[in-house]
Amino acid sequence: MELTIVGDLVVGGWPRRAPGESATGLLTGGDLVIGNLEVPLTGRGERAEKLVAMRAPESGAVELASWGVGLVSLAMNHAMDYGAEGMRDTVRALDAAGIGHAGFGENRAEATAPRILQVGGQTLAFLSLCSALPSGANATADRAGIAPLRVRQTVEFDGPFMEETPGTPPFVHTVAHEPDVLVAERAVREARLRADVVAVALHWGVPFPYLPDAQGPLARYQQPLAHRLIDAGADLVIGHHPHCLHPVEFYGRGLVLYSTGNFVFDWCDGWTPEAMVADPDAHPAAPFRPVLMRGPWYESAVFRVGLGDDGGPRLQLFPIELDADSQPILPRPDVAASILAGVERDSRELDPDIVVDGDGVVRRDPAASGGAVGPAYRDR
Repeated sequence: MELTIVGDLVVGGWPRRAPGESATGLLTGGDLVIGNLEVPLTGRGERAEKLVAMRAPESGAVELASWGVGLVSLAMNHAMDYGAEGMRDTVRALDAAGIGHAGFGENRAEATAPRILQVGGQTLAFLSLCSALPSGANATADRAGIAPLRVRQTVEFDGPFMEETPGTPPFVHTVAHEPDVLVAERAVREARLRADVVAVALHWGVPFPYLPDAQGPLARYQQPLAHRLIDAGADLVIGHHPHCLHPVEFYGRGLVLYSTGNFVFDWCDGWTPEAMVADPDAHPAAPFRPVLMRGPWYESAVFRVGLGDDGGPRLQLFPIELDADSQPILPRPDVAASILAGVERDSRELDPDIVVDGDGVVRRDPAASGGAVGPAYRDR
C-alpha cells in the first residue's frame, strides 16, 4: 500500500492559495492520506486551563476530506482543550466527512483500539498514542480521553560546571513509562493479528526551540520506544508534536518518521500570537510573534511511504514550505534542496548509511558511510 503522510493539521477556514501555489496537490496519487489533527473541531465545551487551548470549526473536517485526507490521529496535547464534549463533536464531524480516526475514546480501551481500514487491497491497523500529555487528558477505565504513553523524567546537573558556565541547562533524562509501553505493545501485537500493515502515530518529542543542541533533536525515550513498537509488530511509526522535521530511520522490518512537521496551521480560536511565548528577537512591529514560528516551522515535507512489500518499507519525501500564514505551498528549489539535505544530515546521526537522493527517495547505502558508526542522539 502507498500511504501519504503529512504532519500537523489545523484547519480554521483561512483563505487558501491558488492551486498552482498550494502544496495540497501533493496529497493525490497514493492509496490513503494520513495526518495529525492538531485541534478539536468544536464550538462547545469548557476551555481547559492552559496557556494555549485551541479549537476550530467543525467545517474543517469537510475541507480536510476535500484534500483527500482519509485518516487522522487524535491522541495529541490539544485534543482535550475543550473537554470530552469537544472531542465528541470532533468525532462526529470526522465521521460525517468520511475521515477515519483513532486515539480518542470513552475509556482507555476505546482510545487505544486501532482503526482498521482496507487500503490498496490490504488491511491497515492504525493506532494513535500521546506522550505529550496534559494532566487529566488521558483516558482511564471510566473516563473519556486520549490514549496515553506517558514518559518519566529526571534532571541531571553538574553544580561546579554550572557555576563555571551560568545559564547552562540541565540534562533531562526520559524513559517511557513501562506499564504504558506494555499496553501499547499488546495493542500492536493484537493489531498485527488483524491486519497486513500496522501503523502507530505517536505525539512525542520536543519542539525545536526548547531542546538544547547537546540533547537533541530526539529526547532519550524516543528511539528505544520506537524500536520496541516495531519489535512488537508495527511497520510504521509516525511522529509529530515538535513542529519541524526530525530524522527518519529504517529499523528491522519497520520505518520511523520521528517528526513529520506541519502541513497547515491556520490561526484559530485560542491559537493567536498573544497566547504564545513571545520571540525576544521579533521586530517591534510584531512583538507577539510566537517563539515556535521560526525557520524550522516553515520547512516541512509530504512523506510517501510504501508498505506491505517483501522488500521492506519505501520512503520518498516531497518538500514543502509554509507561507507567512502557515499555509502549505510548493517550495522554492533552494529550500527544497535544503530540506532534503537537513533530513539526510540528521538521519545519518542515527544511521550513517542513510542517503536522501535529489528526488527525495530515502534509502540505506552502506557505501555512503564506509562502515562509520554515527553517534546516537540519546547518548549525548
